[in-house]
Amino acid sequence: MANQVRNPRAVSGPDGMFSHGIEVPPGARWLFVTGQVGVDADGRIATDIADQCTLTWTNVLTILAEADMGVQDLVRVNAYVTDRAHIEPYRVARDALLKPPYPASTVVVVKELALPEFLVEVEAVAAKA
Repeated sequence: MANQVRNPRAVSGPDGMFSHGIEVPPGARWLFVTGQVGVDADGRIATDIADQCTLTWTNVLTILAEADMGVQDLVRVNAYVTDRAHIEPYRVARDALLKPPYPASTVVVVKELALPEFLVEVEAVAAKA
């Protein structure tokens, strides 16, 4: 049994590539991905928001692949950006990768992340039956 999307008609439909809820079947394997930022394997931080968003999502996908999972197994994504102007580049990077069923998702604008160079951070939860 696969993860089940929950977008009730009594709630305004999602206005992007996300679902209001995802139900995970009993016995699924869970993977919790800690906050990922735009840093490559050599520790280099991408310098602009578009590159950080792409690298952040690349890191998330790499962790999913390590667990034999993919974007289709994401059930929850939390994203943090340091400026409202960063929401659109974040969505572009995310939308280029996500496929249905879309995870439940939240984007939050925060004052700052762990280092001032970090412009975006993404944490995720995946589940695979």
